[in-house]
Order: sequence, then structure tokens, then C-alpha cells
Amino acid sequence: MPAAAPVTDSPSALRVGLSAGKSLLGGLMLGIALAVVLGCTTAVFYFLRLNGPGMPAAAHAGGAGAVIALLASPSLIVALLLVFIIPAYVMVGLMIGRARATGKLVARYGQGLAQRLAEMLAQRVESMPRAHKALHKTADLLSASAAVEHLKPWAGDGKAVQWVVRTVLNRLPLADLVEEWSHTRAEWGTEAAKGDPALRAFLAEKIQGLLQDMAEPPWTLLWILMAVHLVVLGVGIWLTA
Repeated sequence: MPAAAPVTDSPSALRVGLSAGKSLLGGLMLGIALAVVLGCTTAVFYFLRLNGPGMPAAAHAGGAGAVIALLASPSLIVALLLVFIIPAYVMVGLMIGRARATGKLVARYGQGLAQRLAEMLAQRVESMPRAHKALHKTADLLSASAAVEHLKPWAGDGKAVQWVVRTVLNRLPLADLVEEWSHTRAEWGTEAAKGDPALRAFLAEKIQGLLQDMAEPPWTLLWILMAVHLVVLGVGIWLTA
């Protein structure tokens, strides 16, 4: 009899991928909108005030003295800070979009993704017992391309999936986890064995926690950036009053 075809989740994977892509795009658009509405507007507003009484008198005289006075002026520092805040909004928006996209993937595949990655890692850990201490990142043991290829029939291989897998492998501290697992085994008084379900459950729990952290949008960072922006603008208005 012919072998049964592997069960795939392609339609669902496509829908989740499109939803994650929309979330990523939405976060990026939010960052661009804030950069234009808040960043560019306040920067232009402040630059229009640089000819006001807040500038040093030498800056109005023209020539080399004006350039030196402008470079030494606190008003220029404020202007540069306002300019640098513009791309900062875009970066934070991108971070929010990535977190929301990750949240869509975690909501649909989180537990299964953690279990599958844990299985692949556990197999490699068990087959390379002498390399534990030399490993500092999970990516040293399992490549992102191999992990994505393994997950492709189940979760697809979209950009969001690739980014999530790559980020997990780069952030997961494998050396620390293996050491922690070794201490736990020592406390239990047992030795590791091939196909150990406890090792897989341990790794899956750590991966699941990391996925949850990645799915949390950095709204606090956005509020901090907006507060810093407001303070810098306030100082600039005071200097050019």
C-alpha cells in the first residue's frame, strides 16, 4: 500500500503568517507615523526657533564665528537629539510589530513550537555530551535553517517563522541550561539517558518562556521614548525662549 501523506497545516500556517505579517507592518507603520507626526514636526518646529534670542549673539553675526558659536551652543545638542529621536520611533515601532507578530505565532504554535525545538535540541545535546561546556548559544548546536526546514510542514517557513526561530536559537543560553539540567539530574541522583522526556520537557519550558517574553510588545519603551522626547523639546524651547 502507498505510504500515507504527512499531515500538514499549510492553510492555517498561511493564515497565521499573513496575520503575523500584518502585525509586523502595523507596528512599522505606527513607528513611521510617530516619527513623522511627533519626531519630524517637533524637529522642524525647533529648527525654526534657532534664529530666536536663545542663540548666542555670535551665531547671528555670520562667518566662522557664527559656525563656532553654533557648534558650541546647547541648542545644537538639543536639535541633534530631536533628529536622532525620529529613527528611534521607527525602531521601536518595528520592535512592537515584531512582538505582535510573534504573539500571533505563539498563540497558534507556541506549545508545539517549543516542543519541536526542544526535541531537536535534546537529540543534539544527547549526541554531543563532551561539547556541552564549549557551547554558549543554541545556534552553535542547531542552525536556524535546519530548524525552519524541520518546522516547515507544520508551521510554514515565512519570514515571521524564520525570525522567531532564529531569535530563539540566538537568545537561548544553551550552556547555562545544560549546566542547570546537569545539577538537577545530580540532585535527583539519576543519569541522563537517550530520549529522556524530562530533558525535553525542561527545554520546552525554557523555550516557551522565551517565546512569551518575545511576544510582549515594548510599550513601556515607547512611553519612555515619548517622555524623553517631551523633555528634550521642553529644554530646547527653554533655551530658545
